[in-house]
Amino acid sequence: MSWSDVYPIFADSQVESWRAAATPAEHAQLEEWCGVARVVNARPAAHLVAVSLFWKNSHAAHPELPLPTRERMMTAATHGLADRHHPWEHYVVPLLEGARILAAERPDAVLRVYLAADLAFLIDDLTAVGCEIALMHGSSIRHNPGAMWRFLALEESGRLVTIIDSDRARDVLHAIRRTERMAAAGLGLWRVPYIAGSVRHADDPGEYRPISACQFGAVGGYPMAEMMRAFLWHTQRGSMPDQCLVTPENGHTRAIPIFATDWPNYGFDEWFLIAVMFPRLAFSGVLTLYPLDNPAANHWFALDIEYCSWANSNAELLYFHQESWLFRLARNRARQTHRPPARSEVLAQILLEKATIPQETTSPPPVTPPGHVTLVVARYNEDLSWLTRLPADITVMVYNKGPQIEDAILLDRIAELLPLPNAGREPDTYLYHLSRQTPGKPDDWTVFCQGDPFPHSPNFINLLEHRDLWNDVQGLTGRYVENVPPSVCEAFQENERIRGISVRTEVCSAHTLDILMWRDDVGRRFFGEYCEHHGLPPGWSVSAHFLELCGLTDLAHAAWHAERLRFCYGAMFAVRNHHLSRIPPENLPRMRELSHGHFSHGYVFERLWLHLFGLPFPN
Repeated sequence: MSWSDVYPIFADSQVESWRAAATPAEHAQLEEWCGVARVVNARPAAHLVAVSLFWKNSHAAHPELPLPTRERMMTAATHGLADRHHPWEHYVVPLLEGARILAAERPDAVLRVYLAADLAFLIDDLTAVGCEIALMHGSSIRHNPGAMWRFLALEESGRLVTIIDSDRARDVLHAIRRTERMAAAGLGLWRVPYIAGSVRHADDPGEYRPISACQFGAVGGYPMAEMMRAFLWHTQRGSMPDQCLVTPENGHTRAIPIFATDWPNYGFDEWFLIAVMFPRLAFSGVLTLYPLDNPAANHWFALDIEYCSWANSNAELLYFHQESWLFRLARNRARQTHRPPARSEVLAQILLEKATIPQETTSPPPVTPPGHVTLVVARYNEDLSWLTRLPADITVMVYNKGPQIEDAILLDRIAELLPLPNAGREPDTYLYHLSRQTPGKPDDWTVFCQGDPFPHSPNFINLLEHRDLWNDVQGLTGRYVENVPPSVCEAFQENERIRGISVRTEVCSAHTLDILMWRDDVGRRFFGEYCEHHGLPPGWSVSAHFLELCGLTDLAHAAWHAERLRFCYGAMFAVRNHHLSRIPPENLPRMRELSHGHFSHGYVFERLWLHLFGLPFPN
C-alpha cells in the first residue's frame, strides 16, 4: 500500500482535459475566482512571502457579509459580523505589524498580499509598510478561493516562497529561516503535517493533512494558475475523486470521505494541497518538521513519509518538541474569545462623568507662532501630497528611501530632498539629519516625523500651528493606530491635549520597556527578542543597556536608576534646537550603526527618543 493507492492525485491529464473542454464562460468564472487584476508596489526579491487577505464567512451555509469597509472591519464583533475571529484585530493588525518586522529585519525579502477586490481600501495601509499587493479580480466566495490565492506565489520560478496566514505574520522571520535552511539543504519543501480533527480522528485518513496551508515553504516553479483553475473546474463538474480508498485485511476496499472537500468552504485550500501540490512537491525533496506532541504520527503519517522518501531519497525528518510562546499566546487568545467581556459599573460611571465634562474648544493659533520649524520627514513610499498643505513658514526636508518623487508641485514645496539607502528605518534618517545639519537658532524647532503621520496623529498639521504650547521636547502623536492603545486609556490621560487635540506620551518600564497601562503583547515580543539577541540576563535594564551601546554612559547611568520612561508612538516629536546637542556628534555614527542592526533596535529607539533629547525620566 502506498500514498497513491489511498489518496486521489490530480493528474496532468486532468489539466489537459480542462484546457480542451472548458468553455469561455467557465474560463471567465475561473478568472474571477483566481485571477490577479494588477500588482501594486511590485518589489523584486529572491524570497517571497505570500499571504491572502479577504473577509468572508467560513462556509457557504453562513450568510453573506455586507460590503466591507474599514469601519465595518474594525467594529465587526459589535455588529455581529465576526464569524471565527475579529477581522481587523486578528488578521489586518498582525499583517501590518509582521510587514514592519520584515521590512526592518529582512529588506531582501518581500511580503506579497493577495488582496480581495472588495478590500482595495487597504492598499495604502499595506504599501505603507512595504507590502507588494496582488489585487484580485474578484473577492472570495467564502473561505475559498481566497485561502488558495497565496499558493499562486509558487508560480515564481527559482524564487524561495514562504506561505503564511496573516494572523501568523508577526512570526514571519522564523518561517523565512525555515525556507532558507530547507533550500540550503538542497530540498524543495518544508511542511508541518497535522490532523485536521481532534485526536479522536487520529486514525481517519480523511482527516490527515500532509501540509498545513498556513505554514510551509518551497522553491517556486509550478504552473499554479493552470492547476488551480483545472482543479476547480473538475471540482465543479464532479470529476475529481474526493475519497480515500482503504483496503483492510479482509480485502474489502472502503471509500472514506476526505474532510473539507466541499467548495468553497473552510479547509478546501488544504484539500487542493493534498490532491494537487503534495504529490508534486514531494519530488523536490521534503523537510518534514514533526512535533513530538502532535497526534499526526499514525500509519497515514508513515505512508506520507514513505512516499516522500520514495519520491526523493534526500527527504529529511526533523523532530521538535517545545511549543513556542507565540502558539501558546494564540491558543490562549482563542480561548478568551469564548468568554463574555468584563464589565465594570465603576468604570462605566467614570467614563460617563468624563463624557459630560465640557471639552476645551480649539482656539485659533497665535498670528505668529513662536519659533521657526524645520520638518524632517523620513519617507519610504508614502504619499507626501499633504506637505503642500503646510503653513508656508515651515521648512520641509525629506529623506527619501523609496521611489523617486516626480510631482512638480510637491518638489517645489520641499526645501531639500535627499535620497538614502533603505536601511535602518526612521532612526537612521533622524540620526543622519543630525550628523549633517547645524542646529539653527536655539529657540527654533526641529520636528521629526514619518512619511504618513496621520495614522499616529490625525491632526498633525493642526498641531504644527499650536507650537506656542509645546514643551521643549514635545511628542506629537496620540496613538499607534486606531484602538491602539485601547480607547479607555485615552480617557484617563487628558492633561496632554493641546487646544483640544489629543496628544499622548505612553508610560513604560525603563527596564523591560513593557507598557504599564495596558498589555502590549507585540512590544513584549520585540523586546524579548532584543534580550535574546544581546544575551541580557534577567533583571537587566533594556534602556540602560541600549544607551550604553550608544556610548551615552551618563544617560545609561540614569536609566539604570529609573523605573519608567515616556515615549510617543511612531517616533514623531518636536525638539527645541538647543536640545539637539544632547546627542554628541561623535556618538552619531555608532548610533546609526545600531539602527542598521537587529530589527528590535528601531523599537528601542522609539521608546527613548524623548529622553535622548533631554526629557527627564519620570519620578
